[in-house]
This record gives sequence, C-alpha cells and structure tokens, in this order.
Amino acid sequence: PAAGSVRAIGVFRLCWRYPAVWPTGVYRLSYWLKGHRVPILPTLLERVNLVLFGIEISSSVPIGPGLYIAHPVGTVLMANRIGANASFISSITLGMRETHAFPILGDGVKVGAGARILGGIKLGDDCTVGANAVVIKDVPPGATAVGVPARLLSKKEQPEAFAESLRE
Repeated sequence: PAAGSVRAIGVFRLCWRYPAVWPTGVYRLSYWLKGHRVPILPTLLERVNLVLFGIEISSSVPIGPGLYIAHPVGTVLMANRIGANASFISSITLGMRETHAFPILGDGVKVGAGARILGGIKLGDDCTVGANAVVIKDVPPGATAVGVPARLLSKKEQPEAFAESLRE
C-alpha cells in the first residue's frame, strides 16, 4: 500500500480506538474556521463538542499542539491560552472567577481529574495540578499544586518516585 493510505489507516485506527481525540479534532476545525472568519460554523462546532462529547471548548482559545484530554465529559476549557502538550484528565474547569479574566497555561501542564483553575492566573511550564485542586493563584514552572484552595507542594512532600512519575 501507498504511504498515504498507511497513514490514513493509522489515523482511522487512532480515532476509532481513542474517541477522546474526536473533540480535539472538532475544536481544531472550529478554531481554524474562526481564524478564517467563517461565520456561524465555529459556534456550531462548539455545540457539537458539547452535545456529542460533553466538553466545552471555545473556538477563540489558542491551544498549542499535543493537546491530550483523557476523558472529555464534563470538561470546560475557557482560557486566554493553553500551551503545547497540555494534559487534562477528566471534569476539568478552566474559567473566570470574579472578573472577566481567564487563566493562561504554559507548555507541558498536567491537570488532574476534577481540578478547577479559575481567574486571570498563570500556570508555568511543566507544572502539575492535582486531582480536585482549586487553583486561584499563579503556579510557577515545574511546581505541583494540590488542595482546596491549592497550595504548592514542597520538595520534602514529594517522594522521589512520585516526583519522577510527574515528569513522565
């Protein structure tokens, strides 16, 4: 078979086996359409994502390559920017808090299940947000935030094996 058909088969298998990639594709199309000033369709595709996959992603949010959403149902991604290789587990909320300000996420950010990241805050590159954490303050690069409200873990609180698993 031709190289193009092998790639197409690989993409089809990926989409068939991992339906969580579908809402990412729908978002990418809606973002592209919005960037090219196509009326109505970006908003329609946002609704498709909400109805079919249970995820709300605004077509106006720039998201870097490598977006990974393990379980999209119940996830809301409304931010000023999401960097490359961001990972979201399940039922995440990125949104505003008291004013019309949204978070900015750096590259390589990992967000655990049920976490809430609210307001005009910044999450640095390669930081981790624990499950069910409520982040309302900036998180520096490489840090781990846990709890309600979220606090930063010190190096003493992170066993080496745990810290190593977060880097992977």
